[in-house]
Amino acid sequence: MRYKIALLFCLLVSAGTAVFGADTRFLTHSLNSATFIDAEGNMRGHLHAGRRAFYVEVIHAMMAERGMISPIEEVSLGRGFHLLAGPERHAFFNVIRNDQRRDLYKWVGPIDIFPTYFYELKDAPTGIKSMEDAKKVGSVCVLNGNNLVSLLDGLGFENLLRANSNDACTKLLRYKRVSLVTGSEFPWFMTNSEISQALVRTPVTVSIDEGFIAFSLTVEDEEIAAWQAALDGIKASDRYDDLRIMHLRPHKE
Repeated sequence: MRYKIALLFCLLVSAGTAVFGADTRFLTHSLNSATFIDAEGNMRGHLHAGRRAFYVEVIHAMMAERGMISPIEEVSLGRGFHLLAGPERHAFFNVIRNDQRRDLYKWVGPIDIFPTYFYELKDAPTGIKSMEDAKKVGSVCVLNGNNLVSLLDGLGFENLLRANSNDACTKLLRYKRVSLVTGSEFPWFMTNSEISQALVRTPVTVSIDEGFIAFSLTVEDEEIAAWQAALDGIKASDRYDDLRIMHLRPHKE
């Protein structure tokens, strides 16, 4: 009888260990064409497709480090923050840990440190050389709910146009409805030859940010520590640099 009880206890413990953290739902945003769904139904990052593909693959590497698999789902930026604030367990990436968000979630990271720039149409250059110049253009398109909205508002920008996706901002720029959009050193459109040829990066750096994974407050501190250890282990190995080369560097023909 004691043997059966001990065996049952071991099975319960091992089952709990296997699923620990697996009930956390992973979310990301603003993927555009950076990812695809593989034969097993998992989201993966395209090679040489930029930051969004890189982040997805870092998360997969972290999951592999922990010996688990959890599906990744794309949601809008606003939806992601809404779900993080709810009672269920969620992890949302890539998120900037600013002062407004710092105490609302638990954090793992940084996944990456990246600069953001203004981009403009090659055939309609604004000539901006500073942030003050950017305040004087017709309008600047930013992703609604993005960290840059509060940043640029705080800097006195009165010409912001908020859109629900990066793709919408790019379309507005190409139709010359706005003068500038924002993007990283490896913007989402770098795999789109038509857009990449139409847009050019300005010399103006908007911000330099650290990207994190934001977890719901309902996720245990031990679980947060385990995810942080997984990320730290990857960054200390060659795997992290390999992922950067595979996904952040443009494809060479």
